[in-house]
Amino acid sequence: MDNITAFVDSVGRVIVGQVQETKSKDTFDVKEPAVVNVQVNQENGQISVQLLPYVFREFVKPDVRESGVIWSFNKSNITTSSNLELDEPIMNQYKNLFTKPVAKAEAPKKATEPEVVKLFDDED
Repeated sequence: MDNITAFVDSVGRVIVGQVQETKSKDTFDVKEPAVVNVQVNQENGQISVQLLPYVFREFVKPDVRESGVIWSFNKSNITTSSNLELDEPIMNQYKNLFTKPVAKAEAPKKATEPEVVKLFDDED
């Protein structure tokens, strides 16, 4: 995973991803973008940072998932930095997000009839 950076989209979300060579001068192509989610603990004011994938890997076909989904952002709708260097913990969190194995969906289990419990004796 190379060339990982962050930028701000048109609605103010910070997005982290791998910058790709663009095919167009008007777009900023990013492989496996993730949105930075910041939460503030109301009790002590501590801030926690979590990365959420732009689209969950479980939604993508396995062959595309392995090569990575590339998204194109219009350059006119984003803000970039020329000298941003992400901290190691954020880089590691990003790498873990896209390198951990995806959980396999299990086939639904066939429903079985519940056991009938007699509460009262039947009198004939």
